[in-house]
Amino acid sequence: MNLDTIHKVVNNKKPVIFSDVDGTIYRHFNLLEETKKDIHWAIKNEADFNICTGNPIQERMLILGKELKSRFIIGSSGAQIYDQEKDEIIKSWHIENKVFLELIEVAKNNNIQAIFWDNEQYYYLVDDERTIQTICEYHFVDKKLIKEIPKLWKGEYIEPVKIEFYLIDDFETETGANKMNKLIENINGVTKIPTHANVEISPLNIDKGSAVKWMVKNVYNTQNVSINDVMTVGDSNNDVPMLSLTTFSYGMANSTGNVFKVCHYYTSAVEQNGLGEAIIDYLYRLKNLVKKYLLHSYSNEMGDDNE
Repeated sequence: MNLDTIHKVVNNKKPVIFSDVDGTIYRHFNLLEETKKDIHWAIKNEADFNICTGNPIQERMLILGKELKSRFIIGSSGAQIYDQEKDEIIKSWHIENKVFLELIEVAKNNNIQAIFWDNEQYYYLVDDERTIQTICEYHFVDKKLIKEIPKLWKGEYIEPVKIEFYLIDDFETETGANKMNKLIENINGVTKIPTHANVEISPLNIDKGSAVKWMVKNVYNTQNVSINDVMTVGDSNNDVPMLSLTTFSYGMANSTGNVFKVCHYYTSAVEQNGLGEAIIDYLYRLKNLVKKYLLHSYSNEMGDDNE
């Protein structure tokens, strides 16, 4: 008998997990050992664990992906798909330059810090050390890289995969995000999602949900993976598109209200290993897999007291 399971697997479905990062995998970069172990347990039992984040494919996500043994990283809220085994971005979507310039004009006129990037370049709009340091910490671990990679935008041509707006005078607040969203509501050609801290601006019709659908159709199609069998888990507004897409969708206890409106299942907060609990629940529902420590009585009944 498998050391980590009790029930016999009842089907050959492949488990596929798409997990948000901030507020789901960890908060303030504090990755619980229990969460890491539960992710590795899922992978040991033939699951693919995929990161699905608003962050770019940059240093911090690459390090996290390796630590968690993530198969793919969906970055930039669905606009970048990175194959960790091949070490390359296999698909990306971009905002047209003319739309980008229209958005930047709004930012310039309203004291908005804009952070934007494509697959090679990474820029900020306002030379404001406080906002740059705070935002870039989510993308880089090495402090030297924060000084080397992000550049002050001086009009260079770019078709970004994502733009993030932060109101400098009302930094990282939901009220600030809503104000900015109002300013750009009439700009077409992009997807706009206000969060608790900023406004995420993505290519038109691109979000975490569209990326998950692309993955199922173009990557997991050879493994007969159905959208109804994959797991999604998150806590924020930018997770809603993927959570509303799947049957096995889990909302963290620390989620925004919009998440609770669309997800089918709920789990504990990130500080309580809610992600690990959700993964264990998903594998039980999909394949009848159970971690032994959850049901000690089963091992006694089955005469399997040993590890």
